[in-house]
Amino acid sequence: MLERIELCVNHARRVDGPAKSFAFEPGLNVIVGPNGSGKSTILRAIHSCDICRKVFDGDTFFHYFNAETMNPATAKGPAGDATGMALRIRALFSSHGQIMKQALTTLPIRTGDCLLVDEPETGQDLDGVLKIVEGLRAICGEGGQVILASHHPALWRDCRLIELQAGYSEDVRRRHRDLLD
Repeated sequence: MLERIELCVNHARRVDGPAKSFAFEPGLNVIVGPNGSGKSTILRAIHSCDICRKVFDGDTFFHYFNAETMNPATAKGPAGDATGMALRIRALFSSHGQIMKQALTTLPIRTGDCLLVDEPETGQDLDGVLKIVEGLRAICGEGGQVILASHHPALWRDCRLIELQAGYSEDVRRRHRDLLD
């Protein structure tokens, strides 16, 4: 599992706030901050930057999932492995929200693996978000680690919350109290 990342200069300049090093725990880790604050940048750095310094606990395989890459109207480039190709084909016939649910049941996560997810709430109503939370917790319960970027407070419960801008999560919680009760 990933314990820590120290961002390289290239990625560090794209993340708002003073922190350029981030610690993660086993289980669910949620990166929060306003649009453009660097949440997706951190996920991409974890997944594919060889210059960023990463500290691991054992062998870790990273699965990177961005709901937008499964949107056939915007998807560019290769789908990656067979799972990615199957999800992209399904995206031609499914809603954006259905693809996220299918991805969480299709990705082969093993103990020690890390699932990186960029805004899983995309295209979901509240019931869909709650089902995704359930699925992410099941992955964690089976020994996987999840690191995700999210704006949705329903995904922030009982997790390691990594806030890019101080006070952001409290501000969102204050404006969306009805979702949290």
